[in-house]
Amino acid sequence: MILYSREASQSILWTLRQNMIAAHKGGNAMKKMIALAFLALFIPVMVYGQDKVETPVWNAGDKWTISDELVVTVVNADQEGYTVTYSTSRGEVTFLCDKSSLNRLYYMGNDKRIKYEGRNKRLFNFPLNIGKTWKDQYVTKSAAAPQEVTYLETFTVLGWEEVAVRAGKFKAIKLEYKQEMVGQTGDRPKEGKAWYWYSPDVKYIVKCQYEKTDYWDALYDWELISFELKR
Repeated sequence: MILYSREASQSILWTLRQNMIAAHKGGNAMKKMIALAFLALFIPVMVYGQDKVETPVWNAGDKWTISDELVVTVVNADQEGYTVTYSTSRGEVTFLCDKSSLNRLYYMGNDKRIKYEGRNKRLFNFPLNIGKTWKDQYVTKSAAAPQEVTYLETFTVLGWEEVAVRAGKFKAIKLEYKQEMVGQTGDRPKEGKAWYWYSPDVKYIVKCQYEKTDYWDALYDWELISFELKR
């Protein structure tokens, strides 16, 4: 994989311009060689090196089937945002997502909108730029104790990779998720990490992988099995 920063790309372009000027008197063979060199340098950039990944447009009926029988479905799309269901054999959860960022704003409980303050409320947080990072925190009860526990979350956009999953092979941008339990003591690691791969072609995450560490109670690795996008 090859990624160029904006400054590096500008430097390469300047160098190529100078070479083109120098090669102008060298005839067609020299010009052809310079053109091929240009393509060799910038094909990886065109494929992988986008500076920004914009928010996808979801449509009602878009569906992604994930390991462990999880099905994510866009049931409504309007000017305010998206209504998205996460369905398993054990039940269903409905989120209302912001249209510009896809962040989870509310969830439905007893036919009422309730502000969502749980884990991964800003998992997507579009647009995505390589190097972009953001932080959140949420409070929940620990599985090991009845008291409330605060978790800190840090998300970082790492870069482009090609990922093969059951649904196919995709070019995806990789996000790192780091979670830290506030006040953690004892032998348990202070923090744990997981990674997500988002594909613009799929308009969703195609893979999730957890760091193998004692921080996590269990590993929840998953990958995309199939998807359906409405036009």
